[in-house]
Amino acid sequence: MSIRVNEPPPNITSFSLSAPPPIRLLVGAPQDEEPQNGTRTGAVYACPLSASKSDCERLDIELRSEPDKYIIEDMWLGVTVASQRQPAGRVLACAHRYTKVLWSGTEDQRRMVGRCYVRGNDLSLDLSDEWQTYHNEMCNSNMDAEETGMCQMGASAGFTADSIYFGAPGAYNWQGTSYMLQRDSWDLHDFYFGKGESGNTYIGYAAEVGSGVLQKEAVTVVAGAPRYQHIGAVYLLSAGQQQPLQKSGLLRGHQVGSYFGSAVALVDLNSDEWKDLVVGAPYYFKRKQEVGGAVYVYMNEAGGFQPEPSLELTGPSYSGFGFAIASIGDINQDGFQDIAVGAPFEGPGKVYIYHSSAEGLRRTPSQVISGADLGPASMQTFGYALSGGLDVDGNSYPDLLVGSLAERVVLLRARPVINILDKTFTVTPSKVDPARCTPDSCITVTVCFAYNQSAGDPAYKERITLEYTLEADKERHPPRVRFLGTHSATFRGTFPMPDKRCESKELLLLDNIRDKLHPIVLSMNYSLVEQPRSFQLGPHSLNAFPVLNQDQSHQNETKVEFQKECGSDNKCYSNLQMQSAFVSEQNQPLPRLNGTQVLHYSRDTRKLHLSINITNAPTSAFNGEDAHEALLNITVPSSLLPSSVRPSGACTFAETVLCELGNPFKRNQRAELIITFEAIGITLDTREVAVWLDLSTQSTQDDLQPTLALLLVDYTLQSSLSVAPAHVQSHFSGAVMGESAMRSEQDVGSPLTFDFQVTTKGEALGTLGSIVLGFEWPYEIPNGKWLLYPTEILINSNGTCSPPGGVINPLNLTLLEDGTPARHRRELGGAEPGEPPITLATGKKAKSEVLLSCSQGTARCIWFECPVPAAQHPATFRIRARVWNSTFIEEFRSYDRVKVDGTATLFLRTHIPTINMRNHTVRFSVDVDSELTEEQPQQVALWLVLVAAAAGLLLLGLIIVLLWKCGFFRRASTRAMYEAKGQKAEMRIQPSETERLTDDY
Repeated sequence: MSIRVNEPPPNITSFSLSAPPPIRLLVGAPQDEEPQNGTRTGAVYACPLSASKSDCERLDIELRSEPDKYIIEDMWLGVTVASQRQPAGRVLACAHRYTKVLWSGTEDQRRMVGRCYVRGNDLSLDLSDEWQTYHNEMCNSNMDAEETGMCQMGASAGFTADSIYFGAPGAYNWQGTSYMLQRDSWDLHDFYFGKGESGNTYIGYAAEVGSGVLQKEAVTVVAGAPRYQHIGAVYLLSAGQQQPLQKSGLLRGHQVGSYFGSAVALVDLNSDEWKDLVVGAPYYFKRKQEVGGAVYVYMNEAGGFQPEPSLELTGPSYSGFGFAIASIGDINQDGFQDIAVGAPFEGPGKVYIYHSSAEGLRRTPSQVISGADLGPASMQTFGYALSGGLDVDGNSYPDLLVGSLAERVVLLRARPVINILDKTFTVTPSKVDPARCTPDSCITVTVCFAYNQSAGDPAYKERITLEYTLEADKERHPPRVRFLGTHSATFRGTFPMPDKRCESKELLLLDNIRDKLHPIVLSMNYSLVEQPRSFQLGPHSLNAFPVLNQDQSHQNETKVEFQKECGSDNKCYSNLQMQSAFVSEQNQPLPRLNGTQVLHYSRDTRKLHLSINITNAPTSAFNGEDAHEALLNITVPSSLLPSSVRPSGACTFAETVLCELGNPFKRNQRAELIITFEAIGITLDTREVAVWLDLSTQSTQDDLQPTLALLLVDYTLQSSLSVAPAHVQSHFSGAVMGESAMRSEQDVGSPLTFDFQVTTKGEALGTLGSIVLGFEWPYEIPNGKWLLYPTEILINSNGTCSPPGGVINPLNLTLLEDGTPARHRRELGGAEPGEPPITLATGKKAKSEVLLSCSQGTARCIWFECPVPAAQHPATFRIRARVWNSTFIEEFRSYDRVKVDGTATLFLRTHIPTINMRNHTVRFSVDVDSELTEEQPQQVALWLVLVAAAAGLLLLGLIIVLLWKCGFFRRASTRAMYEAKGQKAEMRIQPSETERLTDDY
């Protein structure tokens, strides 16, 4: 219902309701002009409940203008209006800018003390009623602003059953205060909050009074102070034996400038007989979250409040959410009080309706009403003022009056709320056996409804219609059932009440159902079919336009089980177990390494076979039951292509391999599958083959997890390394020659040759790696002199290896061509061939030798490498070198023999961890013997000479004596001599050489 005031538009609207019938709406118009003289005093209008928008009447409140005593121009009459809402009750209207004029000689002083007018329910003045004649002005105008001279009483005001209260935010230098007049029989007690707080607090800007706040029976004044310390606060003031109100509690705001406390409401939200506190902060904001305005809910804890709110509600940016707050009664008659919150600057203005419960106020509004939703009565700043809690049309539901700054107010009447009772939703049978179903009957679904009015009016018998929807198997696609006469598992019907009570529908099973384990879930939801209606003004009955109780669930659910042999609880607990292994053509498992199977790669590998064994054997009394829809889902890597399965037809091949094990896979059943894969993508760089096995069943089994069948791919190259000869004999001799004098390799020293033979068997590695022959070569002695000088590396007699770093023939000496004779010993400056030199090696056994080895630190080795050709036939690496003759002469001339050794290693270099090769290391050595000529001594000792001479003379003497004794010195006779000569002449014998020398011929 919309009511339009037929006066100039008010800028601020406040209102209340008067009772008893005829109920009229009181609307304040604080900037209204007096029709006779045009003085803008403000006014209060009384509007009857009618279809007319222009039948509001201005209350006749006698306002006489005496500028020398008081000023009524711009006093804002109607800034606050309130009603006692009881028989023989009263109403009030306040003008907080009412000003008294005081004179001091010829100078006037103005005191804006404010004033309130109290009238009876008939809106007339009764001079015999002290409520209407006493204490209309609570502030002392004789005081200045530091006291109550500018108190602005009436900025807020209200009634209880036995008291009247006012807010005066300007008292005590804008500290503010609250007044309360309480009548007990014939006694009148007045209370106020005295001076003491700092100024500019605005205590009394908003005010509420009620019992059950801090104490069950005693009343408490709740006064908002929106400028308290710039963040705002709410004062809890208690009335004691003395007149001043005592501050018993203080709730502080949460943001500077939010105007916390500009609107307050007392309401028992959770029906615990303690009033809870709702506080508005309309200018609260969070820019990043686009929040504007807040409402804080403080739940009463048996007479106390926590400093932090129990609930915080916020509105959108610039909405002014919380500008007005009102307790609106139990609008849905659920036993809990509800509230309304105004957001007058959210678009055209909105009003939020919040229901409450035993836990307090609900966070989500049950309804949001916009000023644009009112049809012809749409307006701006809708929700600027609120008043509710009174049933104005007698339908047992409290209504809500909403004001604006658009010269209009709207009465929103509550529609009857329907509770749906006996929401019976049953299925027969509860366990279905597909074998017992017929083409026309299988499952019977029955729904039953009844209703009552939430307000409990037994005479309410309106005809209403529910629209209900039945859905079966809605989470399954496709469903397993359909309704009789349709091809759908969804049925929509209507249910008129109160004529009808129950309705039944037949549900049929489809053919070839696979899932017989999970129940068929049926859901039912309903809604109210609303009658068409148009916007109408006036107090028309709303009984024909009820709404459903939104706090009730509008849906229900039940289920139908399948008859199955799975124990008394009709639940199947399976115990599916699986084992898998890759096997050979002979069904033998492939070898394992550290528990993981290994495939030794070969180019001939064409197929892989995976053996899978599945059982469902019970291990306890609570498992091993039938496994319904037992499936094995196999995820295959791209390197394998499924080709066949045994037994044939057990699996289907698509993106994955899906094997149906049975429906059900019964207790103690066993199954073996052998799946054959084509090895289409297994190459040298394949590290592993991972096949995921996912065993599933619709029965209950919590321990089923995907299992990985892992096969490591191993590729081991077969190789060998040998050296011939492993031991070489060489020598050093001659004279020292410097590096600068050397021109060819012959100048270095005696030659050395080692042949290393490498054999490999396997696939060519290509870019995946290479086989390398590395040498640890004895290059130098510790002082840096050359040791064994490498001159050339030949590969298979037709290729060469040149390791980086210039380690081979670094002096760039001229090398011997093939067929050039090797260097002989005499080229090193030895003795002539006819006179063999006397050397240490030939003259005596080697008595002293030394070992030059890198492992012992007596030689320095250099590492260089040669890649092995990719060909499958053996490769020969020939290393030609020279003994560095000068080093041996200079450093090792005192040794008979110098032993030098080194190593060569054949190894694999690759980044692929599945390609392997065992390393091979051989050792080679050289014995370098000294062939230097032994030098004669330059001097002989004198005693040695004398002894040798004496010994020689003695020996000569002995020889002469012996010869003399033997007759050596005797001469033969002349006759004998001539006879001998004659015989020789006759024999023609030539004389010997000795005879020629001794005989005188």
